[in-house]
Amino acid sequence: MAMTWQSSQWAVARSMLLSCLLVVGSALAGPSASARTPPRETLQSVVDALVAEAARLTPGTDVAIAVRDLRTGEYAGASDTVPHVSASSAKVFWVAAALKQADAAKVAPLAEKVFRTSDNEASGEVIDLVGGPDAINVYLRSLDVKNTALTKWNYGKPRRATNSPQAMGNDNYLCAADAVSFLHRLDQGALLKPMPTSRLLAWMELTPRQGCGGWLGTLLPPKARATLRHKAGWLPPGCCSDDTRYNILNDVGLVRLPDGGRYAVAILAARGPDWPRQAFFVERASCVLYRALSGEASLDCGEALAKQGGPTPVRVEDGGTPPDYDC
Repeated sequence: MAMTWQSSQWAVARSMLLSCLLVVGSALAGPSASARTPPRETLQSVVDALVAEAARLTPGTDVAIAVRDLRTGEYAGASDTVPHVSASSAKVFWVAAALKQADAAKVAPLAEKVFRTSDNEASGEVIDLVGGPDAINVYLRSLDVKNTALTKWNYGKPRRATNSPQAMGNDNYLCAADAVSFLHRLDQGALLKPMPTSRLLAWMELTPRQGCGGWLGTLLPPKARATLRHKAGWLPPGCCSDDTRYNILNDVGLVRLPDGGRYAVAILAARGPDWPRQAFFVERASCVLYRALSGEASLDCGEALAKQGGPTPVRVEDGGTPPDYDC
């Protein structure tokens, strides 16, 4: 039977009443969870802010940063494809190459020295296991890294590559983007078979967790520091021929988050005229990235020290001996 005019009007009125009740109910319930939680700032904005802060905390330092959230794939970088003198950070590439091409039983005793104390002669023997510097570069090219190469290594005996592009003259080099790409693939098991992957990740836990050689972990929470897998590289003031070319302080690694996820990060710093300030920036940058990715907004990343401009410069009297910053 057809609906009467009165019943039709009642249906419309009832629909309007229900809509009003839903609106009132929503208002009483308060804002939704998504409305209550402000969106996290992008990883790129965090990196950009760190680079801007570097100009104040460690003026004169060349900084490069790359970071990838391995949970989501979000990536951010600054000067991330610019080659930097690699120092010992590149040793993680070399050990991976050795595991790819040599018996793990021969690699193990050398790798433990490489990661525990960054032993240079053991690193030379790792290069030899792969087949020499040229073989290392062939391996690097197989990873499709664009700005990373081994040019020479003289510890134990002279070794010189004939196939290095020599983007930094006679120095070995890497870029932050290449390091993060390598770490991402290592974490995903895409570089090595499961057993050598596990061994390399375990060796990366032998490194210092804070202070000299452990900059990436210094300001991280204890749990994150305890599971940190990384390799630092450093050429401190006075070590080499030219402080304006070197003063290298790099750290690359995999950091675990409270939810079990991880991120890959590379922080490269060079040519800084004040080593303690350069080191503090690397430590702080690592912590700020962790804070952003973990959501632990209350984490102190050296805020007070950052406000005062970093550590107080070390004064050396004319003719005095400068501090030894080597590990």
